[in-house]
Amino acid sequence: MKRKFNYKSFFILVFSAVTSMVLLFGCIKHPLDQSPSGEYTTDNFWRNQNDVIAGINGIYNVLFTEDWIGHDLYAFDDQSDDISVDGDHPDFISIGRFNIDPTLQLIYITWPFAYEQIARANNAIYYIPKVPIMDSSIRNRSMGEAYFLRAYSYFILSEIYGDVPVITEKNLSATNYNVAKSSVDTVRALVESDLLQAANLLPETYDDADKGRVSKGAAWGMLCKLYLFEDKFQQAIQYGNLVVNDPNYALAPHYSDNFDFNAQPNNTELLFAVWNEVQTGTNALQSAISYYYTPRAWQGWGFHHPTENFADEFESADSFRKRATLIQVGDSIPYQTNMVPISSGDAYQMFTGMAGQSTGRLLPSMTTTGYCIRKYTAFLSDNSGSINFGLKQPLLRSADVYLMTAEAKIRLNGPGAGDAELNAVRLRAGLMGESGAGMPQLIHERRVELGGENVRWQDLMRWDKDKIIDLDTIVSKPKTASPLAPYNSAVIIPARTFARPKDYYMPIPQEVIDESKGVITQNPNY
Repeated sequence: MKRKFNYKSFFILVFSAVTSMVLLFGCIKHPLDQSPSGEYTTDNFWRNQNDVIAGINGIYNVLFTEDWIGHDLYAFDDQSDDISVDGDHPDFISIGRFNIDPTLQLIYITWPFAYEQIARANNAIYYIPKVPIMDSSIRNRSMGEAYFLRAYSYFILSEIYGDVPVITEKNLSATNYNVAKSSVDTVRALVESDLLQAANLLPETYDDADKGRVSKGAAWGMLCKLYLFEDKFQQAIQYGNLVVNDPNYALAPHYSDNFDFNAQPNNTELLFAVWNEVQTGTNALQSAISYYYTPRAWQGWGFHHPTENFADEFESADSFRKRATLIQVGDSIPYQTNMVPISSGDAYQMFTGMAGQSTGRLLPSMTTTGYCIRKYTAFLSDNSGSINFGLKQPLLRSADVYLMTAEAKIRLNGPGAGDAELNAVRLRAGLMGESGAGMPQLIHERRVELGGENVRWQDLMRWDKDKIIDLDTIVSKPKTASPLAPYNSAVIIPARTFARPKDYYMPIPQEVIDESKGVITQNPNY
């Protein structure tokens, strides 16, 4: 199938000394110590419009990285009550149990890829205005994309680490990259400024050739999220309404359209996504998300498994969303043809009427909980049983913005103020609307609408900070498996203890502190 938007696999090596260029599926070692290298430099790049487009595509390329958006960020959501981590990465397990220290691999590896994306955006922001001749609409669009993608990285860094160094295009001319941390407020002020610039410069829609690029709707949605995190409810409502009231960003007709390979390319709800491609080979642009969420018996690695507590959160009538979100015993996936031996010690048979057969399509017991997230699992329609890596990875959906707008209205004006936005999401799911909905209804709705999309833990922490919920109550409940055999409601993760304020943020990676020679200091309590 032909892909709508080819980001091109240009690994443009024209970045600041913050990080050096590496193959996107490798690891960056000592990013503060290395110098740029490669075919292109700032002396022979950023010459014309083609260079600008290639340079912007190079920023998007970082999104496909396994150790960044492609997977590792999702491990932090394993701290929530929705997901239990499995697999052979002890650092993931340590994070899920709040046994966190600055030397964990995952704590470190997230940092350099975030700054790689920032470095590429900084170069674009610095050099694009200097390109002498190019189409003004493409110049504006490209600047808007760079501002948005830089803002997105800094927003995530502020979520995970809190105070972090702010490095912008100004550091290029000063060649000063080893700078101290800035406060969360300072970081988010830059995020706000970048998103406002992006919203001003980006187009509202794209033609088929450029689908997958960020639009005004993505910038408006991220502004809504930023202001909600800062308890600036009026501003959150202002930018949320821009998305809610714009038909270009309407909710998809069906919830499952957001995770359906065939429906995704024309889906107005996908404000921002990793635009994976189907083709295979070394130049294919594919994130690792499908590997990590697809069951192992179905060729995936099966790292993140929903809990029984999360499965129980769905209302009995909420069958459309539950089926689109969870794979559970008795389910199947279209075009999944992998046949493996059935053994009571290894798996639980998924299809009725097949007892005693030696092979079949299974949900393996090695998922630990009896559930998998369905949203990132799809197979090619040629019945080869091969995973469809062209499935897009949603990072921001209109439904998220609808619910953030509803929350801001509830918190500003009281129960019932967000009914219109909350009920638009519920009615799309085939449910009755709420009347006078308050924060309990809003919290429930965000959990089931956005389950497995890496928002639950950050939601819980901001609500805990504002004393809307008590995280102690949530993490003190063990994570349990499905009641069906062979899972039998087993305790997967025992009760945990959340330490405030320490556990609101990850530690700064020890390697980063060492490389900075003490300019960057550790977060408190680590």
